[in-house]
Amino acid sequence: MTSPETYDDLLHHEFETAPFTAAELNAIMRYREATAGVPDCFDCFDLEHVHWHVSEFGRPQTAAMLRSQAELLNTWYLAIDSALGGLLTCTAEASRYSTAAASFLRQESDSYHRTRQNFEHTVTIWTLGLNTRAAQATYPPPTRSLNLPMQSLES
Repeated sequence: MTSPETYDDLLHHEFETAPFTAAELNAIMRYREATAGVPDCFDCFDLEHVHWHVSEFGRPQTAAMLRSQAELLNTWYLAIDSALGGLLTCTAEASRYSTAAASFLRQESDSYHRTRQNFEHTVTIWTLGLNTRAAQATYPPPTRSLNLPMQSLES
């Protein structure tokens, strides 16, 4: 097990609820080991980056890069799927997630889904050749959520 300092960023999940158990912390550690560096690979991933990649390396290499990014998303998905089992609290009464574990899983899942949606939107625009602002206007914008009070779809 790693030092407690490693888990300082998890404290907000434990706010006003029971702290993570040792088993939950071990499952989170396994998840983080499986996803080490993966989310960071998508920090600058957008249409501009794809165009830059094409100009530097050509279309065949860019297609290979996109396949590699898709494999990283699959790695992330499999890690979340594994964490779903690892963070499950099984007792004689029920099988459920602690409040802290559910909060952690929601946060990680939301991050994965936003990243995947951005990836799919970017790849779709590039693949279909919708590279100009006028053409992109005919393709749905990369919305990620619904804001009911503002009556809008948001990115």
